[in-house]
Amino acid sequence: MSELLDYHLALNSLLEIHQPLEGEEEVALAQLGQRVLARDLMVQHDVPTFDNSAMDGYAINGNDCDSWQVVQRIAAGDEAQQGLQHGQAARIFTGAPIPAGATAVLIQENVTLDAERNVISHTAAPGEKAVVKAGQNIRRQAEELRKGEPLLARHQRITPAAIGLLSTQGYTHAPCVPQPRVTVFSSGNELVPPGQPLQPGKIYDSNRQMLSAMLQAEGFIVIDGGILPDSLEPTRQALEKAARKSDAILCSGGVSVGEEDHLKNALEQVGELTQWRLFIKPGKPITWGSIGACRVFMLPGNPVSSLVTFRQLALPALQRMAGLPVEQARPWKFMARAGFSRGKVEPRREFLRVVLESSPDGFRVKPMALQGSNMLSGAVFATALAEIPPGTKIEEGIELAVYPLADRF
Repeated sequence: MSELLDYHLALNSLLEIHQPLEGEEEVALAQLGQRVLARDLMVQHDVPTFDNSAMDGYAINGNDCDSWQVVQRIAAGDEAQQGLQHGQAARIFTGAPIPAGATAVLIQENVTLDAERNVISHTAAPGEKAVVKAGQNIRRQAEELRKGEPLLARHQRITPAAIGLLSTQGYTHAPCVPQPRVTVFSSGNELVPPGQPLQPGKIYDSNRQMLSAMLQAEGFIVIDGGILPDSLEPTRQALEKAARKSDAILCSGGVSVGEEDHLKNALEQVGELTQWRLFIKPGKPITWGSIGACRVFMLPGNPVSSLVTFRQLALPALQRMAGLPVEQARPWKFMARAGFSRGKVEPRREFLRVVLESSPDGFRVKPMALQGSNMLSGAVFATALAEIPPGTKIEEGIELAVYPLADRF
């Protein structure tokens, strides 16, 4: 039996042993959300691709002039038909190409146009000459991105902004780390699917739906494995079958020390058990290992324990498999002050479900009233998990590490 690990040692171990899936997939722009790049992408076109105006106004030649004669009009999408001579101007709009000879663009709010179509700047004080800076309000070609330079880096997660950036470069597809396929099981004879009649001694299966929803939100392919019975042989067969078509298996329930908890024994028969039980609350009986190349995560059956251990341990490991670098796969955290006190000391590292509130000295956290590992209603409205180190007496105002629940923060 492996010894109980502290949370941070367990997290480091998971991030070390789980590596990005090998190979790559060409993924269309419309399907790129949450995917991770398999290799670097380069800039294909200068940005901007030509010198253009940053404002609606007038492109001028001659920053030392008192006025400029308007000789042409250039809108976005037009080509400049002629260059500007000293003392000439072009009516120009945002994004339109800068004509040859232009030395600056004057904002239309800062000029007037006289009857002879001369542009007169009125940014200076009465009796003084307007100061025009060379190149003002002109976006120069390649000032943002230059052809041949790096655009997006390998193992970078694709955000909506990154999809927009790829579009500006003419990309229609991007090479991505293969999308992990995760089979999700629940375990227990007491479980029935929602919608079926609830007989005495039975409860509805909630973990499978909750875990599947969190996996889908993070961009994984989810395979519904159904409910495993409290029986060793069917459990062993189900795990073997799932391992053949999945990159990872995620189970909840059946990993404690009871006579009817068979998942751990089944894993040991068909694969390898890496770790069993952690020194945390909630979630002590979390287990992980592998069946061949398929990774296996067995979470506690209590729904809050299942939620916490998934977010804090299984998800970071899966994010590594999806291609994220170690530091990006780690659960995001920051420091906030306790908005409560508690005299009770817990020997295990604890993750309280809390609400984040802003205050003059930064964020403060207050615990949800229902903290039981079986009380999912107490986690529904939580906005973060607050980490309480072992043996810590909580006094109002002390700093705590806080892990936001991304879908509510």
